[in-house]
This record gives sequence, structure tokens and C-alpha cells, in this order.
Amino acid sequence: MLTPPLTAYLLFAPLLPFVAAIPSGLSVRQAPVIPQHATHLAYDEDTHEVIAFSSNRTNLGRFVLDQGQGRRATGSCVDMSANDVQKIPGWGTLESTAQQNWGSGSYNLVTNDQNFPDQPAQVCADTSIVPIVVDGDPSASGSCTTQTSTSKGELVGTNGTITLQHSSGSTYTTTTTVTKQSAFQLGEEVGVEIGFPDIADVSAKFSISTTITNTLSTATTSTTDLTSAGSVTQSNVADHTCYLQFTSQTCAITGSGQIRMLGTGWVWFEYNDATNGHYKWALNMDAVLPNQDDKSSFITFKTATATASTSLYHGVCIPSALTSQCT
Repeated sequence: MLTPPLTAYLLFAPLLPFVAAIPSGLSVRQAPVIPQHATHLAYDEDTHEVIAFSSNRTNLGRFVLDQGQGRRATGSCVDMSANDVQKIPGWGTLESTAQQNWGSGSYNLVTNDQNFPDQPAQVCADTSIVPIVVDGDPSASGSCTTQTSTSKGELVGTNGTITLQHSSGSTYTTTTTVTKQSAFQLGEEVGVEIGFPDIADVSAKFSISTTITNTLSTATTSTTDLTSAGSVTQSNVADHTCYLQFTSQTCAITGSGQIRMLGTGWVWFEYNDATNGHYKWALNMDAVLPNQDDKSSFITFKTATATASTSLYHGVCIPSALTSQCT
């Protein structure tokens, strides 16, 4: 499960106004080393420094930001827009916290301000394996077909042994179709790993890496090959044809799953009039909203998986005159 980068702290009661002055003996720190327990930020337009505060309004110091070392969205994360922030379930809490601390003046909501590259807001897909809930019992619903198959025969010229090569295991081809899109990051592609449970008489648990697009009804197909090479050594006599006999099974498995899209990082409230001495103030979503559900939206999808498995290989040798029986 994806864990927000900052520790959640108790929310801040309106005890004292934020004070931007540096506490005695605390010097300006060169950037970017804003403490992890900072929950509020203010931007000093005169000195171009960021002032950090903890949840109990303690001034943690001033920090000069290095704009050349900003963190950008990578991997399973994408930049979160201000519009997306207003779609999270906890938006009302964020807004009321800002009003409680800085008043109800008009402001622009900003994320990923290029002036503060080390305070990004991002949406990240859950990086743990997404569990698939399988529909019904495939082994009892007629979803599988099992039969005995044979390989191509090989003519043996002399007495002795013959080694017959084969490939055993399973391949899985899964199509995922989005049935409900996330409220934010519409149209974005999300790389995820989806996991299927053990299914009796059908398949051991397996997982597939795939890409899902956050758009309703979008379908993506991915294949995982879990086969491996093997061989069977068979005793034989001259003028016999040897072949492999094995069990093959195909199954159709349907199911569903959902991907958590989690908001994390900083949200800037850029006021039209200075409040508590500054125009720009920021809240950390992970501190104000410690419950992941308050800053999440989900992509829901269904799956259709075709499995093909081979197993139980053994060798058979018959007189060459009977080779027609091997095919």
C-alpha cells in the first residue's frame, strides 16, 4: 500500500496566529531541507524564502529553495491539478482548515507551482498488487475444458532411450475494461500489477502487469507466459515411434478489481490580499487528511482471462506401423 511521505499529525486548533519571524537562535537554512513534520508553509515575497510551521504552529525556520532540484512525477505518480484537489472527499476539510487559519478571503488554489518545485502535489496509483475478486467458481461452472493431447511422434531407429522435449506450465491472457473511472486524472494511464488468487482445479495464484487508462470502457489486453522447458526420457525399441502424451486445459475466468488513486503533497492557497503577513500559504494534504480515503478516488474494472495450461507429460512408444494413432 502506498504510504504518504509525511507523518500525520493532529490538526491545528486556532490558538494563536502564525508568526513568520524566525525564533531566536534559528538561522536561515539552505534548501531544500524543510522538516518532514512541517504541516504549513508560508512564502515570504520580500526575501523569497519559505517559512515552515508544525501542526502546533511552531515556527520551524526559513528555507531558501533550490529551484533546480524539484521532484517531478515519476513511475506510478502524476502531477495533481488544483481541480483534482477539489474532487477529493476531504476537500471540505482542507478548505475549512485554510479558512480557520488564514480567513475567508479570496484566493487561487494552486498545485505544483513552478516556484516551489520541492512541494509537489501528486496522484499516485497504489503500488501493491491489486487483488482480483473472481466471479463464482470457474472449476464448477463449466468454464474449463480439459483433454488429453499428444505431441508429434519421432521415429526411433535403434534400441535405447530417446529424450522428448516439451514446454509445460500456463499462459494467461487478460483483458481489463474500466467500469468506473477515478474522479481525477481522467485519461491518464496507470501501470499496475493485478493478482489472481488460487483457484482449485484451475490455476495457482498468478499476477499480470498491465496498463489501465482512466477512461470509462477502455480495454487493455496483457499476456503472462509462465511456461518452462522440460523433457521426458523414454525407453524404446527400434522401428517404434515415440511421442508425448499430456493433459491440456483451457479456462475462462472473469472477475473485478479496483485501483486506489491517492492524492499526496502540498496545496497552495494564494490569496489576493495578504493574510497573516503573506499572500501564499500551503497545507500538506497528508497531515490535514491522514485517512487515505479522504484523498482517494478509485478506478474500478472488470477482467476476462483466458488460461491455457499443459501438464502431466509422459512418453509413449508404439510400432511405427501404428503411427497414425499418435496424431
